[in-house]
Amino acid sequence: MRKILILAANPKNTNQLRLDEEVREIQEGLQRSRSRDQFEIVSRWAVRPGDLRRALLDHEPQIVHFCGHGAGAEGLALENNAGHSRFVSGKVLANIFELFRNSVECVLLNACYSEAQAEAIHNHIGYVIGMRNAIGDRAAIEFAVGFYDGLGANRSYEDAFKFGVSAIALEGIDETATPKLKMSGQGLPSDSAQRPTPSYMKKPDSEGKITNTSLSQGEKARIFISYKRNAEPDNQLALSIYQHLSQSHEVFIDQSMVVGTKWAEKIEQELRRSDFLITLLSASAVGSEMVQGEVETANRLGSELGKPAILPIRVNYREPFIYPLSAYLNPINWAFWEQSEDTPQLLAELERAIAGESLPIDSDRAKDDLIQLPTAGKAEIPQPLPSAQPPTLEMPEGSMDPESQFYVERQGDQIALGAIQRQGVTVTIKGPRQMGKSSLLLKTVDQAIQADKRVAYIDFQLFDDAALGDADRFYQQFCLTITEQLELPNRIEDFWQDELGNNQRCTRYMQTYVLRELKHPFVLAMDEVDRIFDRKFRSDFFSMLRNWHNNRGLPLPAMKVWKQFDLVLVTATEPYHLIADLHQSPFNVGEVISLKDFTAEQVADLNQRHGSPLTTEQEQALFALLNGHPYLVRKALYLVASGQKSIDQVLAKADRDEGPFGDHLRYHLFRIYDRPELVQGMLGAVQWNRCEDERIVRLLCAAGLIRQEGKAELPRCQLYGDYFKAHLE
Repeated sequence: MRKILILAANPKNTNQLRLDEEVREIQEGLQRSRSRDQFEIVSRWAVRPGDLRRALLDHEPQIVHFCGHGAGAEGLALENNAGHSRFVSGKVLANIFELFRNSVECVLLNACYSEAQAEAIHNHIGYVIGMRNAIGDRAAIEFAVGFYDGLGANRSYEDAFKFGVSAIALEGIDETATPKLKMSGQGLPSDSAQRPTPSYMKKPDSEGKITNTSLSQGEKARIFISYKRNAEPDNQLALSIYQHLSQSHEVFIDQSMVVGTKWAEKIEQELRRSDFLITLLSASAVGSEMVQGEVETANRLGSELGKPAILPIRVNYREPFIYPLSAYLNPINWAFWEQSEDTPQLLAELERAIAGESLPIDSDRAKDDLIQLPTAGKAEIPQPLPSAQPPTLEMPEGSMDPESQFYVERQGDQIALGAIQRQGVTVTIKGPRQMGKSSLLLKTVDQAIQADKRVAYIDFQLFDDAALGDADRFYQQFCLTITEQLELPNRIEDFWQDELGNNQRCTRYMQTYVLRELKHPFVLAMDEVDRIFDRKFRSDFFSMLRNWHNNRGLPLPAMKVWKQFDLVLVTATEPYHLIADLHQSPFNVGEVISLKDFTAEQVADLNQRHGSPLTTEQEQALFALLNGHPYLVRKALYLVASGQKSIDQVLAKADRDEGPFGDHLRYHLFRIYDRPELVQGMLGAVQWNRCEDERIVRLLCAAGLIRQEGKAELPRCQLYGDYFKAHLE
C-alpha cells in the first residue's frame, strides 16, 4: 500500500486555483485504475508550515503532492494563521524532507516556479518534480491526472512523469517543457520527454561567466532575440537574424504578441528555455527598460541554470553602455553592426559563437577602440526644436550626471550635499523606483570626492542570488568589493580564519585593516539595499551598520578610526516594516531624506530647461497624467523637445503598448506577472484604491507602482491606473 499525501494551499491574497478539481481528478483517476487497492489518498487543505510537518509525521506517506502557488526563490506559498501567504524556502523544505528520506519516495510540487524547491528536496528524496516556469490551471490538472494514471498502471515514477507531460501535449497546451523531474543518481532534470540536453550547456565559472560552449553536430540551440520594438534598424536586423538562424536552430522573437500577463509569462518561459540571448543594442535599445529587463533576467538565469549565454550586438552604437547594462555586458564579448552591408558577416559571427567560438570584440583594447565618447550635436540624437535653447538634450535613461543641466534639485539634495561635507555622518535616501535616488547618491558621492574623501560604491543589485543566499559568502563579497574599490590588498582570508561571527569578522576587517590603512575620510555608499531585506541575515547585517554608526561616538582609542567613516544608504522600501528593533536599524539615524515626485512647479521648471516645448495648459495635462513621475516627465519632455513626438501624440497614445511609454509599462508588467499576490494587490489599488496586505503594499510602493494617500492605496499616476486596469483584467 502506497500512501499519497495531498497538501493544498491557496492563500486569500493569491489567485484562486482549481485545487478541488485537481484533487478530485486524481482521486477519480486512481479509483478507475487496476491498482486502486494499492493506493490510499490523504488530503489536507489550507496548509500552514506546522501542518506540513505534522501531516508527514502523522501519515508517513510514500508520495507527497503539493498543489498551490510557488514564487521561485521565495519558496512555496503556504498559509499563515490569517490565511495569507507564508512562503517556505527550498532550504527549509529540504531540511524537513531529510527527516523523512527513508519513507518518502516521490515529491510532486504542482506549483509555478517550484523547480528551485524541487532541486533542494532532491538532495534527500529520490524522485522530485517541480515546475520550471508558471503553469496554468489546466496544464497542472492534466499533468497530475496523467502522472497518477501512470502510477495506477504500475509504471515507474519516471514513466509516470512522461505520462503527465504527454497528457499536457494531448490537450494541445504549450507547457510541456514546464514540469521537470529530478531523479536519484544524477541530480539533474530528466528531460526524457524533451530534447536532449545540449553539450554546450556549461555551468558558469566563479565569476558567473559561461565559457567553452560548443554544439555537437546536428544539435539545435534555443535562441531568444531581444531588441527594441518599433525602432529601426533594430526591427529589420532582428528579422534578418531570426530568418537566418531559424534554418538551423529554434529561435524566439517577440514581434506581435498581445501584451498581458500571458505575454509576460511567455517571455520568462522562453528566456528560461533558451541557450543563447542575442540582444541588439542600438542608441534607442540601450535605454529600453524591456531590453534591460531581458538582459538582467538572462544574467540571473545564467547564474542559476548555466544558461542562456548573452551575445551582445552593438547596432551602430559606439558609446559606453549605461548602468546597469554596463555591469552585465562590459565583462563579456561583443559584436558590432553598422550598416546593412555588415549583416552577412554578423550572421557568420553569430553562427560561430553558437558553435562555441567568441564574438569578435573580445579584449579591453578592442572595446576601447570601438567606443567613442559622446559629443555634442551627434547625428543620431534628434535635434531639438528651434524653440529649444539647450545646446544638447539628454536621453532620460539611467542615473544622471551630477552636473546635468536637467537635474532638478529638491529639498533633500541640499540636506544630503550639506551632510556629506561634514565628517562622520549617516545619510539615508528613500523613495520608490525611478524617483532619482541613485542620481542623488551619485551627486552625493561626487560631492564627497570634491571634499577629498575616499569612496567605495556598492550596488547590491550586482550581488547574485548565490551570494545573497549564503551569509558567509555575502559578508566576504561585501568586504571584497570595498577592498577592490579602495585598491587595497585582499586580506579577507586572514580575518575569516578566526572563530567569530560574520558581523565581528566584517567589523574587525573594517576597523583594524581598511580604516587604519586608509587614514583618510571614507564614504561607504550603498545602492539597492532593498535586496537584503528578504534575507535571513538582514537583522544581523543592518545591526552591524548601526553599530558602525554608533562607534563614532565611543571614546575608546581603538574606535577613533570610525570618526572618519561616513555611510550613505539608498532604499525604496520603508525599512521599519522589516527591522523589528529600531535601535538596531541604520535607517532612522543621521539624515533621512524621502524623495517625492516632482511638483507642478518643478515640471514647469523642467519644461523651461528643455526650451519650453509645452504650453501651460499642456504642462498641466502632462502633470495630471503622470503626477510628476520624474522619469516619465523627463521622457515626455525629451520626446517633444527633440521633435520625435508632439505633445498631442504623447497624451493620446500614453497607455498603449506601441505608445511613448509602452516599453516602460511592459517592463513593469513583466516584473509582477508571476507574483499573483502583487497582481492582486495592484488590481486592488486600481479598482478599489485598497490593498489589505501590508507586505504587498510595501513591495508595490517600493516598485513605484502605487502610492499611499491617507488610508487609501492608489496607482502612482493615472497612466499606471489606466494601463494595469486594461492589462491585468
